[in-house]
Amino acid sequence: MRLAARLVVAAVLVAAVLGLCVHYGGTYDDNWPHPTGDQLRDEYDAYEGERVLLVGSVQSVDRDTIVIHITDSADEVAAELEIHGVDESVAPGGTVQVYGVLEPDRTMTPEETVVVDRDASAFGYKLATSIVGVLLAVGYFGRHWTANPKTLAIEPRRAETTETGDDG
Repeated sequence: MRLAARLVVAAVLVAAVLGLCVHYGGTYDDNWPHPTGDQLRDEYDAYEGERVLLVGSVQSVDRDTIVIHITDSADEVAAELEIHGVDESVAPGGTVQVYGVLEPDRTMTPEETVVVDRDASAFGYKLATSIVGVLLAVGYFGRHWTANPKTLAIEPRRAETTETGDDG
């Protein structure tokens, strides 16, 4: 394939991906079936008695009850909920997803609880292991493949040959 054709195809694909990203960002809140932090802050009563999925940071833990903060779009605390019957191990600073019915007194008994981060240090651990994994993958790729800027192609590296001579 000629260089000009490759550049056109690459530009079209990049434009398509960017367009999909913009579309996703613009329609995300409209298509999300559960209340956001902004909606909980402004109209909590409208969601009482409904099944909702909420993501919040754990503020306190007392046996099987946790208190979580739900944040709004400005990253401010929009709602504080008390979740009863949590059987997962989580510490303050952790993040949980809770699915259940909202109750009138800003409480919830979850049908399902998923711990995203067990404590505040879990995010750093996930980030560090991801960075190490990416570096290993890039290193492995770079060891076996090379980019040819003239043809805009990725090509296998040529095997290095060593010459052995007889000094005899």
